[in-house]
Amino acid sequence: MRGIIALALAPTILVGCQQAPRGKDYLRQHPDELRELIRTCADGTHANSQECSNAESLRTLNNKLQSLAK
Repeated sequence: MRGIIALALAPTILVGCQQAPRGKDYLRQHPDELRELIRTCADGTHANSQECSNAESLRTLNNKLQSLAK
């Protein structure tokens, strides 16, 4: 009986342990992670839509800043 309860609670426990999405400030400070995140979001292998949104916002901002610097 305890085993069944443990199996039933396992998904709930695992969901509670998921890492919070990396924010824009974090990604701005870790450009290598940002580049990898942009790549995995573009090819559809990254599952966290909030992180993909953060990465895309920063990619757009970086592109605009580079365009203005020319």
